[in-house]
Amino acid sequence: MKPVIRFLRMRCRSPDASPEPHRDGVLAVASVNERAGLARLLLVDMGPWGRNDGASVTNAFQVIVPAAHRWLIGGFGVSLSETLIVELDGAGHFDLIGDLGDDAGLRHMPLPAARGTSTPRTRAAFMQWAGEAAVPMLKAVDAMREGMWAGVEG
Repeated sequence: MKPVIRFLRMRCRSPDASPEPHRDGVLAVASVNERAGLARLLLVDMGPWGRNDGASVTNAFQVIVPAAHRWLIGGFGVSLSETLIVELDGAGHFDLIGDLGDDAGLRHMPLPAARGTSTPRTRAAFMQWAGEAAVPMLKAVDAMREGMWAGVEG
């Protein structure tokens, strides 16, 4: 069963507006296995789209991750705590985002690589880690970063 890739651009002028690099919106991409009713992974591209003037990544994630989960995954009955979350930043680094249960909220942790196979936080590490969902998820991210936008979801 291949995953369905869903994506949504958030915090922008309008969901179907052309992106404004370094200024407008955040891209959220989810891998959902509809047949099994499972969502496995949410990738949030914070890179070129910025967080608007003066916002921090941590503050942005406190708002964006729950909203992206609600829109892309929530309807499948999978809670946010059961969803793996990865951030892609402007430098091309991949970080796991998680709540350690200490009331400090979401935190960034370097995405590990499989033992002896690649460098942590890299595209290769994400591809190993995410499996078959990695390629279509990264295709959506790459298309968006290159200025191709098909609308709200495609």
